[in-house]
Amino acid sequence: MRYLKRHSMLAATGVSALSLSMALTAWGGTTSNANRPSSSPNLAAASPSGSIKVVMAQYSSLTKPYWTSLVKAFEQKYPKIHVNLQVIDWNTLLQQVPTMIQTHSYPDILNFNNYSTYAKAGLLFPAKQVFSPQVESDFIPSFVKSDTIGGTQYGIPWIASVRALGYNKAAFAKAGIKAPPSTWSQFVADAQKLTKAGYEGYCLPLGSEEAQAEWSLWMWSNGGAWVNGAGKWTINSAKNVQTLTFLNKLANQYKVTEPNPGATNRTSGCWADFASGKAAMTEIMPLGTFQTSSMKGSNVKWASAPWPRANLSIPKFTLGVQDVLMAFKRPGDQAMDKAFLDFVYQKDNYLKFVKDEGFLPATKSASAALSNDPVDSTGIKLLPSAKFYPLTEAAWTSVQAAVQSQLGTAVNPGASPKQVLDTLQQDAVSGR
Repeated sequence: MRYLKRHSMLAATGVSALSLSMALTAWGGTTSNANRPSSSPNLAAASPSGSIKVVMAQYSSLTKPYWTSLVKAFEQKYPKIHVNLQVIDWNTLLQQVPTMIQTHSYPDILNFNNYSTYAKAGLLFPAKQVFSPQVESDFIPSFVKSDTIGGTQYGIPWIASVRALGYNKAAFAKAGIKAPPSTWSQFVADAQKLTKAGYEGYCLPLGSEEAQAEWSLWMWSNGGAWVNGAGKWTINSAKNVQTLTFLNKLANQYKVTEPNPGATNRTSGCWADFASGKAAMTEIMPLGTFQTSSMKGSNVKWASAPWPRANLSIPKFTLGVQDVLMAFKRPGDQAMDKAFLDFVYQKDNYLKFVKDEGFLPATKSASAALSNDPVDSTGIKLLPSAKFYPLTEAAWTSVQAAVQSQLGTAVNPGASPKQVLDTLQQDAVSGR
């Protein structure tokens, strides 16, 4: 899962208030003018015609062939609609999307991770205006909730991944560990045994690739949160300071991590160490690119378990990471957007992408079709307990980028976890 790789590199870029102001000027100068009526002559037309621009993220070598084939089939069904398709690798896409907004070169349909900034600026259609009720009712409710702002859904669930604690079975056997840890105290004890047995007890990826994912897991496992029930940022809460102090101790007091975890990335660092047998435990995706790419050719026999919690009173959970589609308000294109998205989300069309790329589906019908799959079924069962990033917060893009670049410094020797979290909190509240 590439994003669900970057969903890490994910929003390494952001959209400034100035950029959005420029974007809104292109629509007529105000957010209210940008919110055009849901109905239009084109939408009512029996046979929509014209051209739409569709920008999709590249997750693997299978992505472009999938979209090329699907667009060809769509254009055969709708010969009056031409799809200008672009499939762009994630690293490039993260750089190009802000430029698209700044230059008003909006695509009709965009595959990305953060939608809230654009939704709150009035640049997106409400999701229900660009697909049929049948598609709307097929989405898994937890995804819809994550993609809704003020009671209106703007993000269109695309694909997901979950996270778990991955562990090396042979390493556990060598260290005399019979079962994966359920609590922090068990985790520390196991990591110390594994380190003594010659392994990295736990590989802690707090580098720039996906620090926000690693941090979310540890934060939630102590009952912390990004925001509270009132939608206020709580990055520097007492619980979160306690959690980050615990991670600092893993590296500097217990010494059970790899050297310099603040600069270690997930894929090139911890997953590579795990695949080589060097790291005994690390955060993994039980599915997707971890299994099909990072562990390809590895002799390590591994398994996964729910994330260890500070204490057993904290309910089990998983991190759910999703990429979304969104539809920009390009004049006259709403009916074509709807035709395209309804076609994309036909069960067989959507299921092929999910299976080819190794993701978890965001629809009930695709989930049911994979309910007995030996790999996907495990992840699907975790989705109801999934917790998500605060994607409905417009500042999330900049917060994530700040976490990716700054959080890892908190586990350096002598660092102040509270000071790092205070800075992140201040940035979040100010919207920087």
